[in-house]
Amino acid sequence: MDQDIWDRRGVLGAAFAGAVGLTLPGMAGAGEQAPTGAVETTSGKVRGTRAGGVSRFLGIPYGSDTGLRRFQPATAPAPWTGVRDCNALGHKAPQGVITLPGIMGKVDPRARGLSVVMAVANLTNAQLAESEDCLVLNVITPDASSARKRPVMVWLHGGAFAMGSGLDPMTDGSELARRGDVVFVSLNHRLNAMGFLYLGGLHEDFADSGNVGMLDIVLALEWVRDNIASFGGDPENVTIFGQSGGGAKVSTLLGMGPASGLFHKAIAMSGPIVSLVTKADAEEIAGQTIAGLGISGSDVHALQKVDRQKVIAAASAVRLPSAGTGLAAGTLAPMVDGRSILADPFDPAATDISRNVPLMLGSAKDEATLFMASDPELGAMSEDHARARFAAVLGDRGAASFDAYRAAYPKDDPSYLVTSMMTDRLFRSDSIAMADRKSAQNAAPVYLYRIDYEPRVVDRLLRSPHGTEVPLVFGTKVPVGFIGEGAEVDALCDVMMTAWLDFAKTGKPSGRHLDWPRYNARSRPNMIFDVVPHLVNDPDPVARSPVARGRA
Repeated sequence: MDQDIWDRRGVLGAAFAGAVGLTLPGMAGAGEQAPTGAVETTSGKVRGTRAGGVSRFLGIPYGSDTGLRRFQPATAPAPWTGVRDCNALGHKAPQGVITLPGIMGKVDPRARGLSVVMAVANLTNAQLAESEDCLVLNVITPDASSARKRPVMVWLHGGAFAMGSGLDPMTDGSELARRGDVVFVSLNHRLNAMGFLYLGGLHEDFADSGNVGMLDIVLALEWVRDNIASFGGDPENVTIFGQSGGGAKVSTLLGMGPASGLFHKAIAMSGPIVSLVTKADAEEIAGQTIAGLGISGSDVHALQKVDRQKVIAAASAVRLPSAGTGLAAGTLAPMVDGRSILADPFDPAATDISRNVPLMLGSAKDEATLFMASDPELGAMSEDHARARFAAVLGDRGAASFDAYRAAYPKDDPSYLVTSMMTDRLFRSDSIAMADRKSAQNAAPVYLYRIDYEPRVVDRLLRSPHGTEVPLVFGTKVPVGFIGEGAEVDALCDVMMTAWLDFAKTGKPSGRHLDWPRYNARSRPNMIFDVVPHLVNDPDPVARSPVARGRA
């Protein structure tokens, strides 16, 4: 089956990115706004706006224009004089596309699940201009002064490593800041070919090019270290958290030497990364990219002048089919380059770089249903068609995998066996592997969760899809067409916000709402977030089965 390309301007792409647009008046706490006082940063003074009990500083530069250093590490922004008004979001990074293994049939506008994806897409207003001058961050704080030191939560946006931006109506951190008395930070950074096309094998000037998108994040974390105290934050108590691609960035940072000491806790939501792109695969992607553009390896510097969308399109069209599984397999993603990243973060063991960093991670029970939302066979698929999709993904191992999932979930419609397999392959299996290997260090704790809550939309067709936890953790509870509404949503939101905030403050998600023990590989305790959150030991044995995952 052919791979499905999720166009960045299509509704499916918008859903995967987690609503990449924004409409400031619709964000939480907008209301009546007043200017803040000036706050001193290392580059100059900034002024934001205050409303709803929080101060918001939007579009603060943390790095220079990357168009001047394409495929090379960014530098600090040029200083400015006077007071810079930071009351509007800055440019988003040039956007790419997401390529996923072919589990979908034909997109049908009559599919019942499409309304859920549209609810997310309609939340966006993708009018932000794209630019290589995109290294900006946003700060939302209860009080922009150095009088107190509050925990800091740095959000890394989703959209794989290809698309997205740092602030939107679903991931507005205002309620986290208000309720939790924390300082919230989000940011934009280079993506797709601009952030992860490795040209170091062609010229030493580009030795870091395969990871400059991650080095942008390191630069932002250095900005937090140097400036966040002026916004009421504690630079010694920083939690990085992200979902989907953002979770994958969190997982990568855990094994990234330059990031060591810049954060103290980590939450990877539906974004496990056990291993990264190899140098050989990264060089193959680069070779196919420049060949597609008609550029010779000896003339690689010419790529710095080629229209960025042509470079992005050429690089995004490359995918190495034999490059393994996981979110960083055979595509534009962080790599082991021997410079900023010396080894895979969780393969064969958890990295020592972050052995003392507490980690919370997990995934939704039915992640992949979102990716089949526009497929009319979701919820009504024949066994023959399901077996064909297993074979399309797993080849001659598909039949045994199908049988394993049928045995594990005997009452499910065959379409949900397909989505369960893809959920495990992309998200759940590697989340468990990360937890096992982090626990084996006997150092900082790791906590594992699963989202089982099924939003009461379209007759629960999507069950617990990719992204379910995001509006609950942020307290935005939008869009209603995706997460639903009512007492159940309010109660679960209260529990989950509290757990995330408690972890950011203390490194432990337990509190008055939850009794959540640290994970161990013997009993494998998982916190199940449902209408009534509860603890279950080893709820996903099939996700650990090599046969089910097509690896045996």
